[in-house]
Parts: sequence; C-alpha cells; structure tokens
Amino acid sequence: MTRLRQFASARGFSLVEVMVTLFIIAVGALGVAGLQLAAMRSNHSANLRSHATLAAYALADRMRAHPADFSGMASAITTADATIDNAGFQEWADELAASPLPAPASGALGSLDCTSGNPCTTGHCAITIRWDDSRAEAADLAQQGRDADALEFQICARVPQ
Repeated sequence: MTRLRQFASARGFSLVEVMVTLFIIAVGALGVAGLQLAAMRSNHSANLRSHATLAAYALADRMRAHPADFSGMASAITTADATIDNAGFQEWADELAASPLPAPASGALGSLDCTSGNPCTTGHCAITIRWDDSRAEAADLAQQGRDADALEFQICARVPQ
C-alpha cells in the first residue's frame, strides 16, 4: 500500500503539456527568424544607400575642385557607357560602375545636370544616383510612392564660379 501512495504522489509533465510548450517555442523561433530576415534586408538597403551617398559627395568634391570642368554639363551614365568627354566625370563614372550599387532595370545609374533646367536652385548642380534595391520591402517602398525595385538619391551641389 505504501508503494502505491509513493507513485500517486509523484508528479510530472504530461505529453500534452510538453507538446504545447514545444509549439510555443517553435512559434517564437519562427518570429525571431522573420525579424532576422527583415533586419538583413534593412541592413543591405542601408549599405547601398551609404554607397550612393558617398558616391554623390565624391562627385560634389570633384566639382568643387575643378568647377570649370563641370560648368553647364549634363550627362548620365549607365554601366554600358564607354567614354565621357570630361576626365573627372569619367573617373567618377568608373568608380560608380565598380561600386556594389546594382544598376536599375531602367534608367541611368548616375547623372549630373549642371544646366539651368535642373531641379536645384540657380548655381547648383543636381547629382542623382539610382540603384536596384529589389531586396527591400516592396510594401515599404509602395507606401513612399516609389517603384518596388529602384531607389534614387539626389543632392544639389553648389559649384563655385
């Protein structure tokens, strides 16, 4: 009789409790994996944006160093461009083509517009860099009113006279 009481007082987990616990852990692990994927996408997008920013400011520095070379210039580059008349712009175009920025499906990878018809104020040049960011969240881009695969970064740089 004492032996029966000893087993009756022993308590443990039932198979149902263990299965519920494993289900909760699995759902939590899937949530963490989804967050990791979203973080990797955002990190990749931020890396490309940083490269675009550095490339635009590199061209702005070249323009400030040699303003006469860029006066009235309007040019766009794609990865297929062979030569451009301006040596400073050609060097920048080669650096941009060698950067990790993927070329967009349509349009130029980079462009410079120092004409009076650019979207910047008088005396400024518009530097535009476009790249394919198809790994970014399409829903986030749609909310911003942009294409799901092409992002654009534009600065207006003042060219000294």
